[in-house]
Amino acid sequence: MLDDATRRQLRFSLFLQGFAILMMTIALVVRATSVGWDAVTAVLAVAVLVIAGALVWTVRQLRAG
Repeated sequence: MLDDATRRQLRFSLFLQGFAILMMTIALVVRATSVGWDAVTAVLAVAVLVIAGALVWTVRQLRAG
């Protein structure tokens, strides 16, 4: 069971992760359409996947608690 402070922190983290995945996805799409696929675009794609994984983990923690 999560206490109130931890739940607030996880909800704020979820907000930040949502904003981060939005911004990184936009950057990935812009980079991929303007430059094409290169090393930087691949790094952005990996970053989007990592952020999505963190987002899923955070949601699971909130639902479990």
